[in-house]
Amino acid sequence: MRNVISFKFSPAKLRLNKFIDFYSYCKQWEQNIYVYGKNEAHKVHRLSELLSFVLFSHDEECLIVIEGSGINETKDYISKHLSEVLSA
Repeated sequence: MRNVISFKFSPAKLRLNKFIDFYSYCKQWEQNIYVYGKNEAHKVHRLSELLSFVLFSHDEECLIVIEGSGINETKDYISKHLSEVLSA
């Protein structure tokens, strides 16, 4: 059974080192990551794609969708490490 969660995030408030750790955490669970802005959407295959999206996004808010197992653990991780950036 696949589980999905989504969060809004503000690229302007983002600390890259925390987001890199977040990407690594999701990859440990083999989760799929999708990012959505106003005019674009991407399935993230590599860290460089995620960072490019975040660095060059001019949107005030974007959406990140995470799909896969371990979703409850990922929610806990986000609450502890990225609460200032991501919101449900």
